[in-house]
Amino acid sequence: MKKLILFGFVSVAILSSCSKEDALDPQGFQASNTANIPQAVQTTIKKAYPSAQVDYSIVQPNAFYVADVTTTSMEAQIVLTNNGSIREAFTKIDSTALPSSVLTYLLTNFPDYDLIHASQKTTGTPTGYRVELKYKTDFYSVIFDDKGAFVSQTMGTPGGPKNGNKKGGHSPAVTNLAFTDLPLPVQSALAGYTFQRAMAKVDATGATIYHIHAEKAGIEYDLAMDATGKVLSSKEEADKPEISKKDLTSLPAPIVSYLNTNAAGWVLKNAVSISSDKVAIHYHVVVSVGNSVQTYMFDKDFKLIQNAGKGPKDNPSLPNFKVVEITQAQLPANISSYLNTNYAGWKFNKAQTVSDETNIKEYEVYITVGTKVYKVEFDGNGKFLGAKLKS
Repeated sequence: MKKLILFGFVSVAILSSCSKEDALDPQGFQASNTANIPQAVQTTIKKAYPSAQVDYSIVQPNAFYVADVTTTSMEAQIVLTNNGSIREAFTKIDSTALPSSVLTYLLTNFPDYDLIHASQKTTGTPTGYRVELKYKTDFYSVIFDDKGAFVSQTMGTPGGPKNGNKKGGHSPAVTNLAFTDLPLPVQSALAGYTFQRAMAKVDATGATIYHIHAEKAGIEYDLAMDATGKVLSSKEEADKPEISKKDLTSLPAPIVSYLNTNAAGWVLKNAVSISSDKVAIHYHVVVSVGNSVQTYMFDKDFKLIQNAGKGPKDNPSLPNFKVVEITQAQLPANISSYLNTNYAGWKFNKAQTVSDETNIKEYEVYITVGTKVYKVEFDGNGKFLGAKLKS
């Protein structure tokens, strides 16, 4: 069961002389941290929120600025461009206002998490939700789209008063950046990648970190870069990899070379490759040599796995799963019903089941809604587990 931690949304102390109650009951417009904030940004905020307490932050100089706004009736984080245009706005909401798809994803991926803050994107495209939470000893900021599908997440200390001890709220962030929004050094560092989406977040030191989803050679990456384009972290997105099994009628050259040397006169009986997210990770090869049958196993680099055995009795078994591609007509009725209800106008791309020796453990369904591609996951009984925006 998740636990709720109550924290304020405002990411800095408004005024040192204000009490907590004063911060939530502002008396007239008050602004802090206005240095280096364009006048156009300040004018927009004062006009839109004439009785608010506001704290400003710089996300990207000469590009994006954040105003944390508190009034007597609401708390919001507003992102503005340097000409004062509002780019996006998140308004604080109660956790009960989060879609069930968001809550299910959180409970599946962060069991027994502590909720710090939740907000809804009310201005900007695409709309969606942002959740700050603590899971075990780490803090996460998790972004969802308007359908409650996972978009991205970042780790690190969440917002709170600058130079203070309180940990809560949202740190300044821009959740939806186009490629052209990125600093030129970051754009250059992405050469060779296919850009998908990005967000920028100010970390606990005040530095802006760019969290980027990109694809290269068929592999999806989650990259973190600073404003100079330096890669701070890079990881393949394989928390629940797409597993596939493929029958082979011909073998990679290194495996052929090995067999020619060590199993002269071999004849291929059957072979399969096991791939994770379209990258081969294992080869299982059965050949006949004269009257004997021999089995070989190779890793992703075509190196022989030692002690694999030479016959059926002592040969290690294949991984204990089976991946089967299925048609739309083979989807269980409750899965189709869920998609019809929550992804109106969806188009089927592909689907597969992941099974152990006896039972289907998971359904993975890839669909398109408008211009978006989603991976929607269900358990073996067709119960929704979560959805991820793929592109």
